[in-house]
Amino acid sequence: MDSGYLDSTPVRPPPPGQVSNFVDPVSRSYQLVIIIGVFTALVSIFVLLRLYIRLGVTKSYGIDDWLCTAATILTLSYSALILKLLWKPGGGILGIHLWDVSISQFIKYQKGSLADSILIRICSTTIKVAFFAFYLRLFAVVRHIRVMAWVGIAVVTTFCVAFVVADAVLCSPWPGEHGWVDPDMVHRCGTKATKLITGASYFNVITDFYILFIPLHQVVTLNVSRAKKIGLCMIFLTGLLACGAALTNLIIRQNKHIFKGEDFSWTLVPVYATSIVEINVGLLCHSMPVIFVPLYGRFKQLGNSLSSWVRERRKRRPSSAESYSNLASPDNNTPPQIPDIPSRNDLSGIRTFIRNVYRSEGQTSRREEATLPTVNELTTADISYHNELKSMLPSQSEKSRPTTDQST
Repeated sequence: MDSGYLDSTPVRPPPPGQVSNFVDPVSRSYQLVIIIGVFTALVSIFVLLRLYIRLGVTKSYGIDDWLCTAATILTLSYSALILKLLWKPGGGILGIHLWDVSISQFIKYQKGSLADSILIRICSTTIKVAFFAFYLRLFAVVRHIRVMAWVGIAVVTTFCVAFVVADAVLCSPWPGEHGWVDPDMVHRCGTKATKLITGASYFNVITDFYILFIPLHQVVTLNVSRAKKIGLCMIFLTGLLACGAALTNLIIRQNKHIFKGEDFSWTLVPVYATSIVEINVGLLCHSMPVIFVPLYGRFKQLGNSLSSWVRERRKRRPSSAESYSNLASPDNNTPPQIPDIPSRNDLSGIRTFIRNVYRSEGQTSRREEATLPTVNELTTADISYHNELKSMLPSQSEKSRPTTDQST
């Protein structure tokens, strides 16, 4: 087929009153550009903080961190692919009306669409496996959680392999078909593959709530104060953001009008938007438990140091009422004195405050180790929330008693 014809012929004729515009069409691609820009910045900050804490502070870089790094690379690759499929900046077809799309652009999109469908499935699966690996590390002494995590890894990995194979078969030209514009291939990919992807959205919602359930049901059984339970639950409940994003994506997909071929390049933008939000929020939630406790401890230390410095300054400086009474008292035979100029030693409070703020992490960890009990079975106790959980979880001798029904 002549390339000039492919470049100048729209995929579908414009509706009455409209004219095809291949040069400067109406576009909504900026919506996805904004979403990608915001979440790329957030994910970069969170993941870099996670790497700093695991490599520089706790020195406990584990398999969950490797998986998080891999998922971050996949997420950024997916975002770059979507930018390529957008009208601007990539010169694709997403975000413009289908009558403004040439046949040659449509062929490129078909190939890119298959790549993005497979890539986001692999990315989502990697994030879920990273969550399960984190639970295996955090709850290593709890047998039923280990079983739940390994079952989750097996299920999501199997589903990912099956999805990738089925999607590649449905959305690729079969022998005897005329390439990526063959009507049979386009119809097959637009109907059966769409149902497959919608089914994957249901799977995402179910597995996201399963991932959220694993730590929460264990936290409520811990023998700790209510305040500590609430604090731990609040950390893990950030996973509700990922569940909400997956549920929103599923709800949007229930609108059958979105997937109709008349103008899908325009109507699919919300689906891509929620998909981008879903995987990025999943990464943020995965890093939240790792970076929250050290950052919270640092800010708490900063607040305590500031409060101590303020109290010291108030003790050294007499109140205005005391100064007035000393000046106005008739019984005071001592004449009023001009206040002494503060010596260099009086400024030591601010230096103490600064030293407290930048106190070495090694000193802090040694104090915590002196006050927190340990459990030998949990070998990943390099971060404060690990120490907290080790002191809360039952010992191995207690787990051997016939009381296991309480933890299931």
